Amino acid sequence: MPARPPLLDRGLDRRSLLRAGLFGAGLVATAPLLAACGGAPTGGTLAARVEDTQAGTAGAVIRPISEQNHLVGNLDLTYVAGSGPGDVQNKLLSGALDVASMGPLGAVVAGEAGADLVIFSTSLNNHVRWLVPENSPYRTIADLRGKKIATPPNNSDAFRSTQLAVAVNGGDLAADHQLFPGAVLAGLALFDRGDVDAIVTIEPNATRLVGKGARQLATVGELWSQGTGEDPNALFLNGQGATRTWVDGNRETAAALATLRLKAHQVVQENPQVLADLADAYGIPAEEKAAIALLPERMKNVYPVAWGESVFANLRRQTEVAQQVGLIKATPAQVPWLDLGGSA
Repeated sequence: MPARPPLLDRGLDRRSLLRAGLFGAGLVATAPLLAACGGAPTGGTLAARVEDTQAGTAGAVIRPISEQNHLVGNLDLTYVAGSGPGDVQNKLLSGALDVASMGPLGAVVAGEAGADLVIFSTSLNNHVRWLVPENSPYRTIADLRGKKIATPPNNSDAFRSTQLAVAVNGGDLAADHQLFPGAVLAGLALFDRGDVDAIVTIEPNATRLVGKGARQLATVGELWSQGTGEDPNALFLNGQGATRTWVDGNRETAAALATLRLKAHQVVQENPQVLADLADAYGIPAEEKAAIALLPERMKNVYPVAWGESVFANLRRQTEVAQQVGLIKATPAQVPWLDLGGSA
């Protein structure tokens, strides 16, 4: 059965989002709680409750890279686990987290619901891929019109960016396909059983599938480039986000977190082999040698080392196009991203 239109496709006010769940599990924040979720420096350290990224996601290597290379400095980080896309954003809104992954469209939707979130640091470039089984007759995304597609949850940055990339090429993700959105592992199970014709999934899961013989038809970055003419490797997926109140009250901590992330990414750029060395952190078993060998080549560009106007131009473009194709109501008057060394 085709999926219902995702939240971004419907005009939702704050009450609707409270009922439906902004990020899937429910918008549980209140203004006082949002204001209270800061992490004040303690004993010369800069304390923050941050997302502990799970295996099976591209961000899973950041913590081991940071710790192995002694990049944490005077940050006192408390890692809080999430259960998948949407959950960490809800923990952020509830005050259980100070910092969580946040994409530009998710931040805009949150703003439309009255939650003032801001992205203050880079995190990941887009790493969403379209794949089909090795023996599939389908060769292009156009061939998949009307077919069954497993996708990430429709409240995730990955899903929203897929919507956007299809829209800039004149399509409608939900109308053009039979969608089966859900947890990443559920989508992989559907694909493995042959219950769907294709899968839209994130890294490193896409690389694991390619290592086992699946064919990659396109990346969301390539589709974005096809529709806009922009660099496919520069499509921003998500950054480190927080409430604007928390950032305003903890600028030194936020700046240190931003620096930590850039330094960890620089390690990847200087030595992409580290991604293969940390395959276990990704959740890739040692016996999947083909996938592990592909990690440095396929995933190096996922970890950007820029944050500033070049990135903000892409974020503005994403929100402008999202408004044009009806995925958000309007571009925000106050943009939900900032450079802690300047302004957006």
